[in-house]
Formats: sequence, structure tokens, C-alpha cells
Amino acid sequence: MKRIFGLVIGVLVLLTAAQVWAQVRPQAMYLSGNIGFGVRPDANLSGATVDIQNDPAFVINGAIGVELNPMIRVEGEIGYHLNTADLLPFTNEFTFSMVSFMGNGYFDIPTNSPLRPYFGAGVGFAVAGVEEDVGGITSTDSDLVGAFQLMAGIGFDISPRATLTFGYRYFTTTDPNFFVAFAGPFETEFTSHDFLFGARFRF
Repeated sequence: MKRIFGLVIGVLVLLTAAQVWAQVRPQAMYLSGNIGFGVRPDANLSGATVDIQNDPAFVINGAIGVELNPMIRVEGEIGYHLNTADLLPFTNEFTFSMVSFMGNGYFDIPTNSPLRPYFGAGVGFAVAGVEEDVGGITSTDSDLVGAFQLMAGIGFDISPRATLTFGYRYFTTTDPNFFVAFAGPFETEFTSHDFLFGARFRF
């Protein structure tokens, strides 16, 4: 069911983006990239009384977008999360990954300075992956999930075509289901509080 949900969301995002592209003459297109870290809360492990204790995540993403007017822009984004985790008091060590495909919309608040706050939201789907390591024996699995994110931050225009950004993102997905050798089948949450430095280049 979750796989179907993720695919439906992806198709709707693509259709919406195509409709916007067909109806709106863009003011400018841009490329953007962000890098930073994510704080992942400890997650419940379904069917167990223990929690997965998550380490901070490495986060990177890139996007291509269009400015519909000086305040509104839309984009397609590919992102990547990676973090390790422990299942204490057991010896299971996990590495979680998340490759996301998002359609985002932003509102840039107009100011009379190079500093411009922004906020936005995005929806899409993601491929969640896990690698379990117990005493050097590893096993892997993956799942397709729906994804959602909220963004807020500030941009600083260093030129008419380049903007530096710092922002916060709340990224979450539907619960992925995994099956690995020692933990067996389990369902868990995937949520990340991301802090990102980035840049946006218009062309």
C-alpha cells in the first residue's frame, strides 16, 4: 500500500509541475544545492520494547527550479540522508539511507535589502534503505515511502544571479518496512530535523 501511495504522490507532483510549466512563463530558472546535517530523534521499533538510537545524519540535496515571480518559485529536488544507529542493549548496528524525490514550492518574503527570508513545503516519495551489521555479518533491505517536508530560512543575494542560503527543514516519511537477518521484519519512523547551508544560481 505504501509503495502505491508513494508512486501516486510522485505522479501527481510531476503532473502539477508540467501544468505549471505549460501555463506560466518563467521569470528565471535556477540550480540550487544544500549540504548539512540532520538530527534524527530516536525511533520506535515495531514489535519490540527497545528504541533505535539514531546518530546525526549527513544531508545533501540539489534542485532545478523556476521563479514564477519575484516571490514564488517551484522546483524539483533530489535529496540524500545517511546516518548510523544502534539497537541497544543489543549489538545490532544499522545504517539508514534515504534518497528522496520532491516537488517543492517556496515563498520569498520581499525586503528592501539583500536578505530575504523564505518558507516552503514539499511532497514526493523516497527510497528508504537499511543495512544491518551484527558481528560483521550484514544484510540490507529497502522500501518505497511517501515523503513530506517543511522549509524555512534566509537567503542573502551576493549578486543578481547568486544567493547564499541557510535553512531548516523538517523532513518525514511514511513508516518504512524492512526485513533484515537478525532484527527480522520491522517498521520504524523516519523523521529528520535538517540544518543546511546552500547556494542558488539563476540562469
